[in-house]
Amino acid sequence: NEVLEASDDLANPGAVNWKLCLCLLFTWTVVFLCVYKGIKTSGKVMYFTTFFPYVVLTILFVRGVTLDGADIGLTHLFKPDWSKLLSGEVWLEASTQIFYSLGIGFGGLIAFSSYKDKSSRTALQDTLT
Repeated sequence: NEVLEASDDLANPGAVNWKLCLCLLFTWTVVFLCVYKGIKTSGKVMYFTTFFPYVVLTILFVRGVTLDGADIGLTHLFKPDWSKLLSGEVWLEASTQIFYSLGIGFGGLIAFSSYKDKSSRTALQDTLT
C-alpha cells in the first residue's frame, strides 16, 4: 500500500499516483513504438529487452540478500507452508496474477502475427515446428 498509495476502500479512491501514472505512460509508449516500427526493428529491441531484465534482477538479488532479515525471508521462501495450497484464496490470487502477466504483451503478439507470410505455411505448422 505504501508504493501504490492504495486507499482503504472503493468508495474513497483517493488521488492519482503520478509516479505510477508516468511509469505506465512510458511503458505503453515503448510498447507502441516497438509495434509501430514493425517486425524489422523489433529484433534490435530484443537485444536490450532480453539482457536488461537479467541485469536488474542481479542488482535486486544482491540488494535483497544484503538486507537485514534476508535469512528469515529466504527460509520462508524455501520452506513453504503446504497447508496454504488447500485455501481457495491462494488459487484465486494465482489465477489473477496469470491474467495480469498476460495483459500488456497480448496486443503486441496479435500485431506481430499479422506479419506472417501467408503463402508459406499454416499457423499450425509453425507452432509445431
